[in-house]
Amino acid sequence: MSRNRSIIKNLVVKELKLKYKQSMLGFLWSMITPLVFMAIFNFVFSLAFMDIENYSLFVLTGLIFWQLFSNTTNQTMQSFIRNGAIIKTIQIPIHFFPLASVITELVGLLISFVPFMILMMFFGLEFSWHFILLIPILALFSVMCYGLSVFLGMLNVYLRDISILWNTVNPALFYLSPIAYSIAIIPPEYRVYIKLNPLYHYFQAFRDVLYSNSIPELNTWIYISLTSLVAWVLGKWTFVKLEKGIISNI
Repeated sequence: MSRNRSIIKNLVVKELKLKYKQSMLGFLWSMITPLVFMAIFNFVFSLAFMDIENYSLFVLTGLIFWQLFSNTTNQTMQSFIRNGAIIKTIQIPIHFFPLASVITELVGLLISFVPFMILMMFFGLEFSWHFILLIPILALFSVMCYGLSVFLGMLNVYLRDISILWNTVNPALFYLSPIAYSIAIIPPEYRVYIKLNPLYHYFQAFRDVLYSNSIPELNTWIYISLTSLVAWVLGKWTFVKLEKGIISNI
């Protein structure tokens, strides 16, 4: 067990070094990207969505976790191919590589979260005991990202078009998720389609805690728990089915 922890720790350190290699700003990029998007959305949409109270905080609470999802899926699905040389030469459990990628992105989020919290306080964030609920929500979100990424990553080993397809789907998911807008602007008859997007419920849970200062509804907890379980099972099943051919295809 201690050996496995040591291996994962070393893989995470390697991922962090590679990610910020020759980067002057390093971890600051984890903050800069959502801040740039927030500034753009404020400039373009703040007047259009004047009914959204404290629009800056509303957008930021979605962008932070969207960046985690986007970075995690993009990096983790490439982890098998990116570490192909290591997988072929060193006896390391193959599922450690996507796990290390997810942990790497979580580390980046946690490091940037403190200055983000200070910034969100400037935008009107009020501290509450509800914040402790971020822990189980983030845990479920990470499990979902891991399961989805392993599923995509295994398919990508055999068919490189998957990564290209995902780069097309990813921006579409962004605009189908109420990050820069409230679902209230969607006509009632079309809201059901927005809610079919699993990300909607995770972002709603994050916003309930950080933006609305409330506890997510029971239905939200059930939905994100089931979605995380399904994603994990899908990733696990795909990994078991396709694991034998990884080395010959990377």
